[in-house]
Amino acid sequence: MPLNKSESWSSQNCPGCGASLRDSESCQTIFESFLALEYADPGYGEVHFLTVACFMIQHGCYSDEALAWIEQKLRLNLEQGVPAMQICRQAAKETGQGVRLWKITRPPDAPQLPKVAWSMTIIDVKAGYHDAASYCALVTEWARRTLKEMSPLLVQK
Repeated sequence: MPLNKSESWSSQNCPGCGASLRDSESCQTIFESFLALEYADPGYGEVHFLTVACFMIQHGCYSDEALAWIEQKLRLNLEQGVPAMQICRQAAKETGQGVRLWKITRPPDAPQLPKVAWSMTIIDVKAGYHDAASYCALVTEWARRTLKEMSPLLVQK
């Protein structure tokens, strides 16, 4: 989306994903607006699983165990065509009360994850979509790139 003459790009980068931010925006506020859009319109909501996964991965929100888990689920969805709803049902069983064997979110005292030079971020999705179809295509591409580029984040055992 082109900038208006009154808008300018700041030199500020997101501390999570490294994306260049406009003066008054943050990845978090864009993410929240995407969630509202996905909940309000089923056409946008088709990619909700991917939106949340990409944001959480690129912003260092997942624990090491959750990163390994979400990588597997992204592969199932993007490479094997397993529907997101099936993955979400499985996730509810695997992370429900009394079943969860690990924390989903990264503990504050966990070692810092390496920085990744992401080729696509939430900023790119925001700048490129104009309707539900383009939004879904961009979020899917964001997910494909995130999956391909996330290996430095995974703990090697």
